[in-house]
Amino acid sequence: MALSTDTTTPQLRPARAPTPLEVEEVVSLRGLEQLQGEWRWLWTRCPTATTFQRPEWLLPWFRNSGASFSPQPPWVITLRSEGRLVGLAPLAIREENGGRVVRLLGEGSADHLDVLMDPQLAPHGVRLMFDWLALNGERWDTCVFEQLREGSPLLHTPAPDGWGDRTETREPCPRTGLHHYRRVLWHGPERKV
Repeated sequence: MALSTDTTTPQLRPARAPTPLEVEEVVSLRGLEQLQGEWRWLWTRCPTATTFQRPEWLLPWFRNSGASFSPQPPWVITLRSEGRLVGLAPLAIREENGGRVVRLLGEGSADHLDVLMDPQLAPHGVRLMFDWLALNGERWDTCVFEQLREGSPLLHTPAPDGWGDRTETREPCPRTGLHHYRRVLWHGPERKV
């Protein structure tokens, strides 16, 4: 029996380049309803997600409270990798004190709010979301993200260069005793919100 004397180094395959993420927006209740299955799948992949980020909670909230929250349609930003939903930011734009404010859907009715991001891309995904907001800066003046938990990627992802940024600790939630955080971002003169 002959032994192989081949001492060449095994061929290593180059690592697959990360797939670019595609950013899309959903601006209707019907569009959100069509995302339910993928949205639910993404929710199961996010270990820190709460019930208040599920389509089964947010869609009825929007049907019942959305018009009073914002008369404008939702402005949901989605991220896809190879066609698969890997990020979802459920937003709306509201008129407040003469300015246009981007807020998370569900505000005021939930313990905690946040974006849903595949855990492997959370900071990168939120940066892409911020880039999308910057590209659409003529539509809004200020972002106010309320009811964030301490570990929220919305709380910890650095703001784009040139944006104003203020984070505040809010009173503990009466039901959970956990602190909420509020992050305010702006790309022009700061407005009172």
